[in-house]
Amino acid sequence: MNRVVVSVPRVLDSAMVVTQDAQLQIPVGTIPATAVAPLTVNRVQSNATETQMTNINITPLGDNTHCARVTATVILPLTVTITDSNNTQFQTYTTLTKNISVVLYIPEATAFPYTITAEGALGYDGAIVTQDALTLNYATVKILVRVTAVSDLLIPCYGYAPINRAENNQYSESQNFLTQPLFPRGKIY
Repeated sequence: MNRVVVSVPRVLDSAMVVTQDAQLQIPVGTIPATAVAPLTVNRVQSNATETQMTNINITPLGDNTHCARVTATVILPLTVTITDSNNTQFQTYTTLTKNISVVLYIPEATAFPYTITAEGALGYDGAIVTQDALTLNYATVKILVRVTAVSDLLIPCYGYAPINRAENNQYSESQNFLTQPLFPRGKIY
């Protein structure tokens, strides 16, 4: 019996940080010179997969050797869709910065290190934009912080599925062979 090794990230611990602000003011990004005021915000969308963490500081807690306070600055990229008074729609890009502080399980040092990552999402009730700033009303920011390590899964493998040889038959028979599935359909026991 052969084995296949698949490397996957394993979540060792995670925490959700939720912040709420009645009014959250952030830079608006680059507004085109041709935009005519007043400006209307159509949508503010967060790009969760592009969230970045900087200034990560891990401070072990004295009474528990595997727990530590993790502080970091989380930068959440935002795409803002705006319409001007001429009904011209454009997009601008900006970032939202939040400082977080959470207690997480931190594993012992090993040959394959752990990583700390974050993903963020933004919700808001209304937005006002000027040439200089974007103000989000009743903004809620959710940040998911994870401690992950790469784990190897060892999966039994019983060889390759048999594939019939292509024979020199008529074209229609060859086409029939080419449209057949490689593996059986339905339940496999």
